[in-house]
Amino acid sequence: MARKNSMPCATMGEGVVSKWRYLYHFINRYMLAIIAVFLALYLYVYPDVLDKIWGGLRNYSGDSGFKITFESLFQAVLFFLFSAYLIRKLKSFLDRKILSHVSLDVGSRHAVVSLVGYIGWFFIGLMTLSIIGINLKNLAIVFGALSVGIGFGLQNVVNNFVSGVLILFERPIKEGDWVVINGQEGIVKNIRIRSTELETFDRASVLIPNADILSSNVLNWTHNDMYGRVIVAVSVSYEADLNEVKDILLKVASREKGLLKNPKPYVWITSFGVTGINFELRGITNDVMNKGSIQSQLMFAIFKAFKAAGIEISLPQRIVRVDKEVDNEKRR
Repeated sequence: MARKNSMPCATMGEGVVSKWRYLYHFINRYMLAIIAVFLALYLYVYPDVLDKIWGGLRNYSGDSGFKITFESLFQAVLFFLFSAYLIRKLKSFLDRKILSHVSLDVGSRHAVVSLVGYIGWFFIGLMTLSIIGINLKNLAIVFGALSVGIGFGLQNVVNNFVSGVLILFERPIKEGDWVVINGQEGIVKNIRIRSTELETFDRASVLIPNADILSSNVLNWTHNDMYGRVIVAVSVSYEADLNEVKDILLKVASREKGLLKNPKPYVWITSFGVTGINFELRGITNDVMNKGSIQSQLMFAIFKAFKAAGIEISLPQRIVRVDKEVDNEKRR
């Protein structure tokens, strides 16, 4: 009965979510047209706004003082919303329609799109302040006087921002790379202004400051290409035939589709251990992202082949010695 009663509630919840999703897509698709129509009507009713905006931008400042009115504030908000939406659509169009047809990798495309966004937001900020009526020349003097204090107070923020710009251009890492940074291992998901988002293999997000990336050692598995080495270590008993072990390992490696045939996989004896002889099977894969899966498949195949051939995999052994005299004293 409880299951029957829960079905209408679930259906109703899915219907509400579907309606909100439809509303979101509708607004996201037609928002530019709605803002454009509203802006056109507003400029039709108040035609002097264009002259004011143009005069302020031409002089690179607004009025001589801080004469902020409700009308100028409303115009600035309207301009900011329209420009922000336009910048977002421009970045999406540039990434999907233009740069996707150019011979650039994902990292280069992301760097270009981010740079366009930074420049766009800079000019949007200047224009918005000009529309409000703030004198940008006087504002520059104020910022110059406060530059020392701002430098000390925002030193970390500025450092991370500059480091983020350097990462986008120098590209020691890029989106989609498999990296290890300060002991954190995962896939680079997003390079922001202040920090870089790293998604671990446990599906957890780690935010690493950009300055830490440039000042620390970074292991990047996929920096130049997707090639990587696969190593499988195995230890066999001293009674095993070494040539047979080598042949079995090479045969298993030749059947693995994830390993390249050229260069060929090879087998090394790494050491004579306490409990057995240690071997390593090494090969090259053209997709290092599947490194763990390839290692697991090789281990399954090696265990099965060793068992069929009667080769024993060595295990740690302990020798327990029982002293009869001590044992008899304990019994007494």
